[in-house]
Order: sequence, then structure tokens, then C-alpha cells
Amino acid sequence: MAMFDVLSVILLTNCVAVLGEIPAGHLKPFGYHRPPSVPVDQFTVGNAPKPVEFYEKYVKPSKPVIFRDVLVNSDAYRLWTDEYVRHNFGEMEVRLEGKKEKKHMPPLGETYLGRDNLRHFVDTYHQKGNNVYIVSDLPSKMYKDMGVAPSFGACGEMSRRIVEVDIWWSGGGSSSIIHKDAFNQMNCLLNGTKHWKLIEYKYEKDIYKHPEPENEIGGFSDINPEHVDLIKQPKVKNVEWSNITVYAGDCLFLPKSYYHQVNSEGTNNKAVSLLFSRFDHEDNLDFSDCTENTDFKSVRSLGEFTVQWPFKGKGKMVMGNSDLEGIRHMFLEEIDFVKKNDGVVDAAYFDGVLEGYAGDGIDIDTSQIFRDMDRDGDGILSADDLKSMTTDDLRHTALQMERYEPSNHYEYEYSIMPFEGVWALVKLCAKQHKEWDKNTWLKHYKQIGGSDLFGGEIFGRLSEGKTHITSSQVTDEILYKALNKWVTYWAPQYSSLEAPPTDFSQRTLWNRLGFRWLTEETINAVRYGAQDKRLDKEENDVNKDEL
Repeated sequence: MAMFDVLSVILLTNCVAVLGEIPAGHLKPFGYHRPPSVPVDQFTVGNAPKPVEFYEKYVKPSKPVIFRDVLVNSDAYRLWTDEYVRHNFGEMEVRLEGKKEKKHMPPLGETYLGRDNLRHFVDTYHQKGNNVYIVSDLPSKMYKDMGVAPSFGACGEMSRRIVEVDIWWSGGGSSSIIHKDAFNQMNCLLNGTKHWKLIEYKYEKDIYKHPEPENEIGGFSDINPEHVDLIKQPKVKNVEWSNITVYAGDCLFLPKSYYHQVNSEGTNNKAVSLLFSRFDHEDNLDFSDCTENTDFKSVRSLGEFTVQWPFKGKGKMVMGNSDLEGIRHMFLEEIDFVKKNDGVVDAAYFDGVLEGYAGDGIDIDTSQIFRDMDRDGDGILSADDLKSMTTDDLRHTALQMERYEPSNHYEYEYSIMPFEGVWALVKLCAKQHKEWDKNTWLKHYKQIGGSDLFGGEIFGRLSEGKTHITSSQVTDEILYKALNKWVTYWAPQYSSLEAPPTDFSQRTLWNRLGFRWLTEETINAVRYGAQDKRLDKEENDVNKDEL
């Protein structure tokens, strides 16, 4: 933050203090501005609503509800100790984040940045100073142990619209920002305690939502939930909220787009969340299989249900993909709209619809997707075409339209370790050492969060198979070629640059980054200050001053 801005804030705060008008809760955690006032209904298995009632009273009007002790008899609740998970699911892979959302770098797993296997995780997550937090697809091998609350899973269409299943697991002490999720979800706690602060969607205008593309249905607030600045963000005082605590065995229904902030407690804090369809513009769901013979009290195994995007525990993950049935419904609505206006959805019309759906930055082959969906090959997309598509057909189509998400891939490190940070680190090594070996380089690279695997790749390319690198051989052209994959997988959300680096000229890159000299502080500012462009302006000003 510039010195003038700092003095302005101090003076403003002092003036407000003199006038006796410092807002209640200023610079305190979110919620101190006013007491919680929005009640949340609670049920047990004995009095919980049946699926139809649950949908009509809670899902449809986007109203949260807690189901107490609903999973205490499930295998996941009873069996998922560290030893059981290590023995039965140890080689399954999971995605990692830091415990403090958007503040901590994704930790390094056994091999990859931001990814680990469960064996290594359970052996290390209690170590002192460990910052690891599983936020991941739940490997499908674990579905059989996980229970599904009867109000959701006993019968009905809701239970047939599970989009993905996620696991959240840490040694406690994790906290989130204020954010909303795209889908409805049943978030079930298996170990530990979670404290939830819930905010209705209608207060979005008062929580300073960070700007996002129009087609994004998730999102987050720019408010610092630990220190709310009610002078800079005065509209927060209007926000009514709910304060709830969820215990092991409980499930919370969290509606789509419902803002929330979560703090986790307990040395083993583990939750599984079933994300299911938003049901936008779908008022009448099918509950015809709910009969007088349906068991509305017993918890069913998740293994009995179809999940649109299962993750096998290896390879590409699937977090954040689209609702397949939502895609079907979207195109059925479009076909119906065009038909009412005496038109048809042909290839030309479809091209415009699909470009609008995908948004900017996604290169899709609309002609191929149209051919895949036009099941009878008559050149017209019809309702019958859409209705005949299987889940596998829809998944194949959706994969052609999905935006690339770096954290779902083994190549994540190429994106989250931004080109400019690695580039500058090599320059620093060349400045400090006339000659250096692989161990020296890896020591530097790992200090900024990188892995042996990817650091070794850089050394191999720079050294061209030799045991040492001399500073004189590290020309800008050679360095740019060595970091080719960092260019290929460049992602704007992790970079200080406005566009992929296309010029290996040191002068050009130097000017774009604003460097005046190269120091370890400069490296860290690039590395940690540019993790996410969604930092607020004050934080960006601090980084610029440091540089």
C-alpha cells in the first residue's frame, strides 16, 4: 500500500473515532457487525422430511437445513480411521490446498505439487507445521462406505442428479473465504467440528463480490472474513446471517449460490460433500418412485448411486465440471424456444448458442459437437436427439466444452509456478553462482514451493545432460526454451503477466514485470504476491512497492 494511502486510512479512522462512529465489528471477524438472525431448521432421522417435502421446502426455495446424526451408522463414519484409509485406499490420489484459502500455496505431496496419495497424506498431515488440506474429488472406490441421507437419497430425481462428490480433510485449523458454490450440496461431516456462517444470495450486493465473468455461477467476496473493514466496506452492516455448528455425523444442505464461510476444528476434520444439480428452471421433479413401500429412514450407500463425474483415484480429476443433465435441459429449453418461433436448431444456430455457453477463452469445435448431438444425422437438433443421449454421451460432449482447470491435472505445477517466477529464479542463480549443480538448483526451486520432479526437468533442459550449469550458458533464448511447458500451461490467475510470455528478451520481460533489480525478495514477491490476481488493490500496491 502506498504511504499516502496508509496515512489516509489512519486519518479517516481517527476522524471516525473522534466522532464516535466506528461501525460495530470494524476490523473484527465477519459476524461481529450484528448478531446472527436467520434461523436454520434442524432434523433427525426420525422427523426428517421425505424427498418430496425436502425438495419443496428447502431445495426449491434455497433454504439450508441440518440433519443431525444422520450418518452415525454409516461405514465411513465408523471405519474411516487413518489406518483403515491407508490400508484400503492408500494409493488413491487426492487434490491438495493450503489450510487458509487463497493465502497458502498448495502444498507438495509425495511427488506432485497440489496432489498426493492418501497413504502419504495420512502419514504426514499431523506433522508440526503441516499446512495440507485435501479439497478433492472423492475417489470412487470410497463410495461404497459413504452414506446418503434419506431425505435426499431414499428416492426421487434429486438422487439421480449427483454431479460430483468431494472430500475435505485436514488436521484442523482450516478456514475459507466468504464464497458461494455453483451447485446444491449435502455436506456431511465424518470427523471434527465445522462452524458455518451462512449468507443468503440476496445480500450479494452487500458483500463486495469479486468481479467474475458473467457465465460464472460460483464466486467469492473481497471481504477479509478475519478482519472486516467496515469503513471501506460499509454495506456489510446490512447483511443478516446464520451461525451454525455441524458435528461429526451431521449433514448440512447448502443451497446453490448460498454464500458461506467455514472454520474447521479437531485434529482430524473430514467431510464429504455430494454436489447435485441446481435445477434452474426445473420446477417439477420426478418423485414417482417414492411409494408407501420406500424406506425413508435407512441410509443408503453412495455406491448405489450414479455420479455424473466419478474420479477413479488416478489421472485427471473432475472438480468443477458442468452438470450433464443441466446441459441436456439447457438445449431442450433452447429447442422449445426456437420451435415456438417456427424455427429449428440447425448447425448455424447451434454454433451461436454454444459459443455463448462456453464463454471467452475456450476454443471448441462446435461442428463436431453438433454432429455428436444430432443423433439421427438429419442436420436438425431435436428434443428426441437430446433425450436419447446417455450419461456417457453427455459426458463426451461436455468434455469438449469444459474450460481447462490446471489443478485437475498432473501438470498443475507448470501453471501455479508462474513462468516469470521460475525465470527470475534461474536468473538469481546465475547471478549468485558462476556454476551450480542439480542439488543447488533444487534447493532454490523447492524454497519457492516447487517439486523435485519439475525442478529436475528444468535443470535437465538447462544443463543439456551435464552435471553442472555455468552462468554464461544460460542465455535468454535457452532459458525460454527450457521453460517451454511453463509457457504452454500459463494460466492468468496465477501470473503477474497480462498475457502468455511470447518474447524471451530479458529487457522485454524485465519491463513487463517492473523489475529494477533482482533479489530473493523480488523472487518471493513474484512467487507469492502473484498467486492470484484476485488480491485486493492494497495488496497489489504493496507488491509493486517491494519490487
